[in-house]
Amino acid sequence: MPELTKIIIIYLVAINVLTFFMYGVDKWKAKQSKWRIREAALLMLAALGGSIGAWLGMHVWHHKTMHKKFRYGIPLIIILQIALVAAVLLSSCNHKGNKQESPEAIAERIWNLSQFRPDGFTVDIRTMEAPTEGIAVAYAATQGCHSREGLVAVVKHALEHDGYVGGWYDSGSGLYYFDSTRLFPEDQLDEALQFARDNSQLAVYFLSTGEEIRLDQQIPIAA
Repeated sequence: MPELTKIIIIYLVAINVLTFFMYGVDKWKAKQSKWRIREAALLMLAALGGSIGAWLGMHVWHHKTMHKKFRYGIPLIIILQIALVAAVLLSSCNHKGNKQESPEAIAERIWNLSQFRPDGFTVDIRTMEAPTEGIAVAYAATQGCHSREGLVAVVKHALEHDGYVGGWYDSGSGLYYFDSTRLFPEDQLDEALQFARDNSQLAVYFLSTGEEIRLDQQIPIAA
């Protein structure tokens, strides 16, 4: 258990025990006609985390149950504090759920994927899902990467840029190549072709149809 969590638990237990007995002490003072604990102090204890102790103290000691500011105020404080705790827990869960994998872990998943996709693939490394449309164009910076170490470099580049990785098998060399990839909307062919020229690519690929357009021909060719 993290140290901060221990401290919070100890504090909440202490403040609720203290608040519970403070309500009992105030009840005893009332019976003895002694100097009372201020109502603002009792409410403040509840607001500082002792709301459960306050509610228990009210009912165990039969104290302040007819006072509207306690009868309605303490349950309201409890509800607000529960909502706050729920929001914090939800935020923590979302943070953990969104925690980014290491490039090595992502590369391992992509490597395993490539073993079952000899025809090639394009994948969004943030979700590990394959986009079904768009014009895929590889970056020159990751050209020629085919080993696992090279794939890690591709993933690192993709994480810093568009978040897509493409793979294709070269039957001539027997190697599977990987590229950091940029996706363009399919109605932006001119932009995709220009990006391909800037990155010394030979072709761009339409994911929705499986077609490629070579820069030296610029006509569709069935993949």
